[in-house]
Amino acid sequence: MSLHLNRVNKAIEHAIGHLLRTRFREESVPITIIDAMMTPDLKCAHIKFSVIGDEKVRRDALRFFSKHGHMIKRELGEQIPLRRIPELKFEISDAIAQGNHLVDLLNEIEVKEGG
Repeated sequence: MSLHLNRVNKAIEHAIGHLLRTRFREESVPITIIDAMMTPDLKCAHIKFSVIGDEKVRRDALRFFSKHGHMIKRELGEQIPLRRIPELKFEISDAIAQGNHLVDLLNEIEVKEGG
């Protein structure tokens, strides 16, 4: 991956995370942006996000991005200087849930060992 593409990915990830924490704070509290990956032609960005909660929270998060995706794209256009703002495709990731599960397993091992 080129340095430019990596910078664009990080800028998009940061900008969307910032929007969620500020402009959409009430609606997006359980959403965490995990990664942004632009296609090499810069036409599409795959945004991976994670949520803490059950299946209803996951559906609500997908609905949130479906409803506000165009507004987020417009805000990105104002914040990131690109010739063309990419289409945003939001994909849910289980990264936080997997991390929490690993922490729980490590805690169980520690308790069993008497630590």
